[in-house]
Amino acid sequence: MEKLLIFKRLFEFSKWLLHHTNKFPKSHRFSVAVKLENSILEMIELITQANMSQKKMNFLISADEKLLFLKIMLRLSYEMEFINLKSYEYGAKELVEIGKMLGGWMKQQR
Repeated sequence: MEKLLIFKRLFEFSKWLLHHTNKFPKSHRFSVAVKLENSILEMIELITQANMSQKKMNFLISADEKLLFLKIMLRLSYEMEFINLKSYEYGAKELVEIGKMLGGWMKQQR
C-alpha cells in the first residue's frame, strides 16, 4: 500500500487537513470540521479498498464523489474564514493533484 502514490498523497493531505480542522471555531467544529474529517478518512478507506479489490471501479467512483465533496467543504471553510487564503490555495491544489491521480487510475481501469 505504501507504494501507491495516491495513497501517500492522500495520507499526507489528511494529516494537513486534520491539523487545520482542529483550529476551526468551536461553533463549527462539530459540523463542518467533522464532515471534512470524515470525508478524508472515508476517501483513504475507499482508496485502500480499491487497491485491495479485483473490482476497483466502484470504489474509485465513490472516492471521486468524496473528492468533489471535499473540494466543496474546503471552499466553504475558506469562505466562512475557518482557513486563510494560503491554506485554501494549498488544499485546493492538493485536491486537484489527488483528483488527477484518481482520474488516471479510473482511466486505467476502463
